[in-house]
Amino acid sequence: MPENILTVAQLTKQIKKNLESLFPSSLKVTGEISNWSRSSSGHTYFSLKDESALIKCAVWKSVQLKREFKDGEQVVLTGHISLYEPQGSYQIIVHSIEISGQGELYARFLKIKEKLEKEGIFDQNKKKPLPAYPLSIGIITSPTGSVIQDIANVLARRAPYVKKFLYPAAVQGESASSQLIAGIDYFNSHRVDLIIIARGGGSIEDLWPFNSEELAYSIYNSKVPVISAVGHETDFTISDFAASLRAPTPSAAAEISVRDKREIKEFLDSSRKNMKDFVRKLSSDARKNFSSLKQTFYISALSPIARKRDNISNMQKEMDDIIFVRLKSMSDFLSQSSLTVQRYSPEKNIEKKSSFLRECRGTMKNRVENILTSVKNSVYSEKRMLEALNPLNVMQRGYALIYDKNNLIVADKAKLREGDDLKVFLRDGSFRSKVTSTKEE
Repeated sequence: MPENILTVAQLTKQIKKNLESLFPSSLKVTGEISNWSRSSSGHTYFSLKDESALIKCAVWKSVQLKREFKDGEQVVLTGHISLYEPQGSYQIIVHSIEISGQGELYARFLKIKEKLEKEGIFDQNKKKPLPAYPLSIGIITSPTGSVIQDIANVLARRAPYVKKFLYPAAVQGESASSQLIAGIDYFNSHRVDLIIIARGGGSIEDLWPFNSEELAYSIYNSKVPVISAVGHETDFTISDFAASLRAPTPSAAAEISVRDKREIKEFLDSSRKNMKDFVRKLSSDARKNFSSLKQTFYISALSPIARKRDNISNMQKEMDDIIFVRLKSMSDFLSQSSLTVQRYSPEKNIEKKSSFLRECRGTMKNRVENILTSVKNSVYSEKRMLEALNPLNVMQRGYALIYDKNNLIVADKAKLREGDDLKVFLRDGSFRSKVTSTKEE
């Protein structure tokens, strides 16, 4: 075959080589989709056209598109030029596809995000903490569709005691942003414990109302914590950054917002055990303190007569103060525990637990009052016994107390010697004397 004659295959290869070298490995083309179809092999084929021309396109199955497209949509695709040799036709091998205008929307998204970030709207230190046990949740979303149903199902399963309130709002379109803001304002005036703002997945245009600056300010200024659950796990909106917490999906928001009823039951059981242990320890400490005070009282009774009445009075005051403080501390603790259980308990169990707390408080109060009465009676009895044995009272009948020079009471004549100096105490005073004789008279 002469050298200047080419086969079809040779010519096609040469054209392919020259054509592909003329264009960069990645170029962007905008146009309208037509004849969109997916083959049994998993590859997708379509045409991209405008008013004057049309070019075929192919998307290999290995390329992960964000969504399915349809005829008539205006898109911007990224890809490279290639020639299909068996048919001698050129085409674009597509790497990615975006709806026309998405690039501009994403640039606006980044600009809004940067502005609000500088203003501190996304500051983690300013975010309101989520309540540990919310009893009422306000949900802002579309009243139709799967989102509200998914949230309701999760809450019914995990926390049937939680009250759910729906504020119906558009979640896409021009009026959506203002309706979402109105929902936040409503739940701030009709106080709930937590707000969930949610919608399902969609394109950047569908999710755009959640990128509103006004909505971000409303979430930031809300007195009630807000969970943002917009789109799928890979979708991010401005409301996600402004909220107290971002949930990857609406169902996940419901899971995060409440404790499972089994966890609450475990908490109540643990609280009940802790209160019983506390009451036992308090009772044991009271008995030990009473025993110690009683022992101290008996020791003090052996002190000099002049200090006994003061010690008895001080002991009574100390016991009264100690028992009063412990009784008040225990009462405050039981009251606080009762309030905590009432606040975070399921409605069906709260009365039962509150009744148990009241019984505990009444039982402990009676027990401590009985201990107090017993202590006071014991002290009063011992005081009367001491007064009965008080030598000063005996002196009223003509007896005297005699002390030697070492200030020891003289109880036996055998301890006296002639010439010993003595001090004699009578009921109305004392005087000194000297032993002149120890003989019997």
